[in-house]
Amino acid sequence: MKTFAAWLALAFALFLAVAEVMRNSGVVQWWPFWVVDYIAVGLLLWGAAAVLWTPSANRGGAVLTAGWGFAAAMFWMSFFGHVDEIMRSGVQIDITNAQSAVDEPWLTVIIGVLFGITVLGLVTSLIAEVRGKSQES
Repeated sequence: MKTFAAWLALAFALFLAVAEVMRNSGVVQWWPFWVVDYIAVGLLLWGAAAVLWTPSANRGGAVLTAGWGFAAAMFWMSFFGHVDEIMRSGVQIDITNAQSAVDEPWLTVIIGVLFGITVLGLVTSLIAEVRGKSQES
């Protein structure tokens, strides 16, 4: 399970890094909104590398779990921030910003799926850590 969580972290981190570059290729968001994405990328890559390329079976699990926890918390806030935006706006198409009214629900669905992936990564990483600790005893 730890190996699955590590490979998932590697793929997710690479996707997130590229997606964040693409999202900020036009108008760059205020820096606190994109720096956290790269902190998550760094933690996930560090954890994945520690698990996948370290000979000891005990190495890397804590960093990997921390990376998944950080990413899950980040996507939690993003997802529910977008849900709140939709609920407050009633998803009415504003003539002055029709593209945003159409894009917001789809962006929220995408962020929700990514949030689900971070929860899956966190749960599998936690289960692997608990199993690893119980086998050490």
